Amino acid sequence: MCAGVFVSFTNCVSQNNSENTQPNIIVIMADDLGYSDLGCYGGEIHTPTLDKMAEEGIRFPNTYNAGMCVISRSALITGTWWPRAGYGAQNGENIAEKLKKVGYRTGLVGKWHLDGKPNNKGFDYFFGFLGGFSSYTRGGKDYRVNDKKFEDFGDDYYSTDAFSEHAVQFVKSSKEPNQQPFFLYLSYQSPHNPLQASKEDIIKYRGSYIKGWQSIRELRIKKQKQIGIIKGNVPLPEYPMNLPKWDSLTAAQKDLEDLRMSVYAAMVERMDVGIGKLMDALKATGQDDNTLIVFLSDNGTDSFSVMDSVLLKRGLLPGDEGSNYQLGTGWAYASVSPLRLYKISQHAGGVKTGAIVRWPNGIAKPNSIKTEQLNLVDFMPSFMELAQNRPVSRNQNLAGQSFIPLLKEQAWQRHAPMFFQFMDNRAVRTDKWTLVEVDGNGWELYNIEKDPFETNNIAEKHKNKVAELEALWLNWWKIESGEDAYQPESTSTSPHYKAQGDRGSGEQYIPSAMPERLKGKYAID
Repeated sequence: MCAGVFVSFTNCVSQNNSENTQPNIIVIMADDLGYSDLGCYGGEIHTPTLDKMAEEGIRFPNTYNAGMCVISRSALITGTWWPRAGYGAQNGENIAEKLKKVGYRTGLVGKWHLDGKPNNKGFDYFFGFLGGFSSYTRGGKDYRVNDKKFEDFGDDYYSTDAFSEHAVQFVKSSKEPNQQPFFLYLSYQSPHNPLQASKEDIIKYRGSYIKGWQSIRELRIKKQKQIGIIKGNVPLPEYPMNLPKWDSLTAAQKDLEDLRMSVYAAMVERMDVGIGKLMDALKATGQDDNTLIVFLSDNGTDSFSVMDSVLLKRGLLPGDEGSNYQLGTGWAYASVSPLRLYKISQHAGGVKTGAIVRWPNGIAKPNSIKTEQLNLVDFMPSFMELAQNRPVSRNQNLAGQSFIPLLKEQAWQRHAPMFFQFMDNRAVRTDKWTLVEVDGNGWELYNIEKDPFETNNIAEKHKNKVAELEALWLNWWKIESGEDAYQPESTSTSPHYKAQGDRGSGEQYIPSAMPERLKGKYAID
């Protein structure tokens, strides 16, 4: 369907000889995917491709993003903390521009959501949309094939499939000897709102979630303990104060919530199917062994549901074309298991992602789990080390450090704290401590060696440590942002976000109910 609009890269043949060992590099970024949604991270959603990728690679369960789409992508593409990169990566040279200088051809497929246009930002090829989200079936006015508008949205168009197909074509165009190595940024929109999928895919899951978010979270945590994602008898977060218990819901509320999660699961599975096609293309073209693939999410699950009442008045349900449902707090709670809080929060549920790295030629011990703390800012130095076959100098204004030694079973330790901020949410993390704030409610302190899931706030007991880490964070903010002081923007005034604190400050989640007139549309068998 979409291959006809793919642009040939025959003019990009490298001058390098066939002995060039630079690996191809693929970053696959899901959008608003929860920490535990994949099977290999404890989930029940059918994700055989990504599960196999984990078996053949390494899981990094302590990988951190920035908690929100734009700032995560800014950090990823520049290798710097987002206040320095600018909101949308306006500042500095990005990874595509740097890799082009050392012989790579570059492609972006999917969501951009950054400043400018990809073809002016180092990408040889672009297919996707420029903004933050779009209809999965109808597309939008900001779709492009390179600099040309794309409007070929036929009756069978589904953006996840289209992105997968374009990624496959990009890989297939690299199969000839002496071609340049490639960098592909496959930036899926899935499972970001609008929650849309085919009825056939939705029905496969319908009824699977009628047991409720509490039950799903418990099942995921049980599996995570078996896998080794959760180690030892560590404390787990208490039930959120702003989320009703599943048993308190009416049958109509449970019905609509089951549908909501069924659509989400269908979207994740469809993405996994597309990634499977990409993996098949790598194998078919003989590029599989020397391709480094990183999979992760740009932030935690979307806990909001701001359009429900409007959509129900229009007769639209989750899954419908023209609808714009979000996942909501209940299923976000299950999706981020065993963590606390969600997208935009700088607690672990907002900023921790279940990452996978696969590289047959470069991973010494496949099917392993490494617990070191990684961050999006580490990707740039890691990729450049591989591209240049030498470590990246620390004086290049990059915030992170290469994690390539971990792939080789070599010693590695983070050399600096990690810093986080979005609106009135912020944090600083060291190897032992997390200092974090949600909704501007003041600092919380956690000893993550004993309490990795941020359950026991010990700020009152360790005021000196709070002061020390706060000074560290404020110094970082002033240096990186160029501002003299920190002035947070409250989520309470935003039409998109609400206070989401789970211990009394967060807005109460009130699940919508399935209207009687619509309950037959996706009926549970």
